[in-house]
Parts: sequence; C-alpha cells; structure tokens
Amino acid sequence: MLHEPDHQPVAAPADPGMSLQDCPLDAAIVALAGKWKLSLLRTLFLAGPHRYNQLLKAIPGINPKELTRNLRELEYAGLVLRVSADASAAYSLTELGFTLRPAFQALGEFGSRYRQSRQPVAKAG
Repeated sequence: MLHEPDHQPVAAPADPGMSLQDCPLDAAIVALAGKWKLSLLRTLFLAGPHRYNQLLKAIPGINPKELTRNLRELEYAGLVLRVSADASAAYSLTELGFTLRPAFQALGEFGSRYRQSRQPVAKAG
C-alpha cells in the first residue's frame, strides 16, 4: 500500500493560466537540465572551486567535450563563474549558484529515502 505523506504544493505561478515558459519552476528545470549539470554543481558545493582537469577527474564518465559544454551553459545561466588566474582557470559557484543549497539538501534527503525505499525487504524466516 502506498502512503502519500501530507502533500505540500510546489510553488507555482499565482496565475494558473500562466504559460509554462513564465513558470519559475520551469526556468529552474531548464537551467539545471542535462545529464551532468547536477553532478558538476554537487562537486562545486561539496569541494569548492575546481580547475577543469580536477572536474574531469571528479565526475566519472564525463568527457572533455561534455564538461566544456556544461560548464559554459552553467556560466551562461549565472550559476558558475570561471576565474582565470595565471595560465589556468578555476570554476566556482556564483552567489546565485549558492542559492541552490537548500534544493541540493532536499535532493540529498530524497536520495536517502529513495535508496531506503528500494532496499529489498528481508523476509522473516
């Protein structure tokens, strides 16, 4: 039997007739969409600024082309900042990027609950 906890509505536009493109939640989904963006942001949240090669090593499976594309998209979205120092560049979260902290904490809590819910139930024997 599925148990649905007390349902809290997601913040939505005040006007139910508002188009999807004007919806704040849709704007967030667009900014964060893609296979690698959440992993990149997670790495920067947990370990701070990283150089390009450090990010490449920190995120298993990402290739240089995808890393470059995703970093550029996150820069364009205003979530990541590329800081050049000497011959190398480092990437860090912007002030706007740091505002995602509560969302990442909530996703982490969800991930823990999700893992627990997917554990096989031990049979009493």
